[in-house]
Amino acid sequence: MSATLKKEPFPYRFMLPIVLGTMMNPLNSTMLATALIPLCNSFQISVGSGAILVTSLYVTSTIAQPLMGRLADIFSAKKINTLGFILVLIAALIGIFAPGFSWLVVSRIILGLGTSAAYPSAMALLNKKYAEAQLPVPGNILGIIGISAQVSMILGPVLGGLLTQWLGWKGIFFINIPWVLIAVYLSKAIPDDPVKEKIDTPQLLKRLDIPGILIFTLFLLSLLFLLIQHSFTWQLILPVSALLLLMIIWERRQGNPFIDVRLLASKPALLLVYVRALATSYILYTMLYGFPQWLEGVRHFNPAQTGLFMLPDSIVAIAVGLLISKSKKLFTQNFLGAMFMLATCGGMFMLNEQISIFMIVVITVIMGIAEGLNLIANQALLNAEAPLAQKGVSFGLYRTFAYLGAILSSSQLKVLFHTGITDQKFHILSFTALASCMVLVVLLIPLWKRRLVLTNLGTPAV
Repeated sequence: MSATLKKEPFPYRFMLPIVLGTMMNPLNSTMLATALIPLCNSFQISVGSGAILVTSLYVTSTIAQPLMGRLADIFSAKKINTLGFILVLIAALIGIFAPGFSWLVVSRIILGLGTSAAYPSAMALLNKKYAEAQLPVPGNILGIIGISAQVSMILGPVLGGLLTQWLGWKGIFFINIPWVLIAVYLSKAIPDDPVKEKIDTPQLLKRLDIPGILIFTLFLLSLLFLLIQHSFTWQLILPVSALLLLMIIWERRQGNPFIDVRLLASKPALLLVYVRALATSYILYTMLYGFPQWLEGVRHFNPAQTGLFMLPDSIVAIAVGLLISKSKKLFTQNFLGAMFMLATCGGMFMLNEQISIFMIVVITVIMGIAEGLNLIANQALLNAEAPLAQKGVSFGLYRTFAYLGAILSSSQLKVLFHTGITDQKFHILSFTALASCMVLVVLLIPLWKRRLVLTNLGTPAV
């Protein structure tokens, strides 16, 4: 097998179903951006109330990503990957035939479970394939996984707008059906990974860390409840803090923790990567959801037009992501990412009802540059900081922190746009996005100091 992999650095038949699977979660996350207003109008509810469709998928995905990863390690990764496809198909059918809004929430929860199986099972499959050949997973293979997720996240608003225009809001659910069927058919090229040992129920429960999962879920729900309040309440911090402390104490004592807090404590640089991921995700999802809603709510563009306005953002982000992924200069990647995030916030401040279409396109291009830079820069930095033996755990936590940023963003949009969308409310988003940009700027300092130390030691600078 080793010789085969060396001759074929990119195994297309193996990678294609994996790429299709990893694209589903970010695609379904962002397609809703341009379909949310027509969907809410169809059920005669406010955009703020409809935002629960956003948060339900993010909350589910935040919990399900490490859970599905654990199941992929215990059982066959291919079977967990297939289970995810089946859940997505069920969610799509529920969404299409939903008799009421509550059924759409159920659909999004199941969709979060199903799409969360793809990324961790994909990483398990890739590592197993190359480990059998006694080879590390090539960087270009990992890059394809990262870029495919980025592409689908950015193309989501464009595809969502076109599907909504052609098929109505149900189009964003329908697209999953042919997508899943094609992916399942192509998955025949992936060899199965049979379980070598029989696992009884007590062993399974111990490996899954059920108490840790429950504590983490309660912590996340209490944090979400705090974030969606229309006015800040100090008392709500108490359960959040108590559950966080309980989670840390419990997980430190576990041999197979759901959230490896010991790893974070021993690697502060890794923890800073997660903080950077949270801040970046908050800004990106604020733009990916807030900007299309501003285009439709203030400028009154239809969903298809809004999707086309997001197209320059998509194209530029993909191009910049492919370009910057070739660089090994981590500080340069993150410095440029922070600077273009600041430029994007400046563009958000400029948006108003009278701004020209040309300037809107310019701002979307700047947004695209910021997205392409930061998503690749964060992934490259995580790969450099994460220990080799714990890559899977580290990347799972990375997704968790990214989803927390997305939840924070969608919760704020729910509160701000509850009574309608205006220039003033959108500019409030700009101020909070700017605050997150400053976090990215501050986090450049430890990177810069390490760069100086490596330069003085004669080591190639990061």
